[in-house]
Amino acid sequence: MKKSLSVTLKPGAVRRIAGRYPFGHAGDIASHDAGIAPGEVVDVRDPGGPLVGRGYFNPEGATPLRMLTWDKRDIDLAFYRERVRAALKRREGRITDTDAVRAVYAEADGLPGVVADQFAGVLGVQLRNAGAERHRDLIVRALREETGATSAYERSDTGERRREGLELHSGVLWGDVPERVEFREDDLALHFSPMDAQKTGFFLDQRDNRRLMRSLVRPGENFLDVYSYTGGFSLHAARAGAKSTAIDKDQIALGVLEREARQNGVSVGLRWGDALEQLARLEGEKKVYGAIVLDPPTLAKRKDDVPRAKRIFTEGAERALRMLTPGGHLLISTCAHYIRVDDLLDAARVAAGAAETGAEVVAVTYQPADHPHLLSVPESLYLKSILLRKE
Repeated sequence: MKKSLSVTLKPGAVRRIAGRYPFGHAGDIASHDAGIAPGEVVDVRDPGGPLVGRGYFNPEGATPLRMLTWDKRDIDLAFYRERVRAALKRREGRITDTDAVRAVYAEADGLPGVVADQFAGVLGVQLRNAGAERHRDLIVRALREETGATSAYERSDTGERRREGLELHSGVLWGDVPERVEFREDDLALHFSPMDAQKTGFFLDQRDNRRLMRSLVRPGENFLDVYSYTGGFSLHAARAGAKSTAIDKDQIALGVLEREARQNGVSVGLRWGDALEQLARLEGEKKVYGAIVLDPPTLAKRKDDVPRAKRIFTEGAERALRMLTPGGHLLISTCAHYIRVDDLLDAARVAAGAAETGAEVVAVTYQPADHPHLLSVPESLYLKSILLRKE
C-alpha cells in the first residue's frame, strides 16, 4: 500500500470514532495533511500517532470524515465487493414475499454515502458524498458484479451532494433501464418511473407497516392514506377489501397510484391537495374511517424543526382521531431522524385531548431489516411509527 495522507483526531473524539462511530465532524479534527483532495481515503490517527482506521476525507465537507474501516487495508475493488456481498448476506431470509429490497444502506452497511435499492433485475443507486463519488467506478462495478442486476440507474440528486460540493447527477449506469420499473410486494404489482420518482424510486422502508395496516382493516370499511405519495398503504388496504382514499399534493404520484389501482383490479379514491386542508374538508364532510395512516415526508431536517413538526403531527392526528370509528386504528409515522418516538407520542397525546377521546398505544414500529440500525450509528435509525387504537 502506498503511503497515505493522514488526519489526526482530537483526544475527545478518539473513543467515539474508535468505537465504530463513522462520522468525524469538523470539531473532531485536530489536523490533517496538506493537499488532501475531496473524498480521498486517509489514515485516521489518534493524537499519539496510532492508527484508528481509514476513511474518506473532504476538507470542505459538512461532515469531513467518514470512516470506512477500523484497520489498515486497501480501499479497492475487493473491499467494495466484500462490503456489498456482506450487505446482501445480512438480508438473506429476512425480506420475504417481494422482489424489491434495499441492497445497501450507506454507513449501516459499511459503505458511507452509498444507497442501492434493487427492484427485481433493476438497481437504483445514490452516491451521496465526495468519497463515494471519487470511487464511483469501483463502487458501481462492485454493485454490478455482486447484485447481478441486469440494469441500473443513478439518482444522485440529493441535498447531501450539494453540501459536499458535488454536482447533482442522474442517468443510466449500465444496461437497458426500462421507462417503467416493475416489481411486486406480496400480491400487488407495483411500478414507478425511475427518473421521475422520489429518491431511488419507491419507499421500501414502509413495507412492514403496509402489511400491518392491511392486517387491521376490515372489508367494506373506509381507509384513509394521508400523504400517500404513490399509495402503497392505499393499495394494500384496497386489496384487503377496504374503501381506500389517498391524499397527496403530488399529482404525478397520484397518477401512478391510479394506474396501479387499475392494474391490480382495485379502486382507490384520490384527493389532490395539502394534506391538512384535505383532512379539514373530510372532517367537515362528516367522513368516518376504520383506519387512517398519517405518514408525512421529512418534517425535521434539523433539531430546530422538531417543534413545528410536532404541531403538524398534532393537527393531523386530532382530525384523524375525530374521524376514526371507536376501535379504529391510526398509524403515525416519521422518517425524520431528529423526531423521536416520544415526540410522536407527545403530539398524539395532545391531539387525543383536543379530540376528546382516549387511545391505546398498540405498537411502536421501526424500519425493516433491509434498512439496518447499527448500535454504533444512531443516525441509522430514522423510521419510527406509533399505532393507536381509538377507545
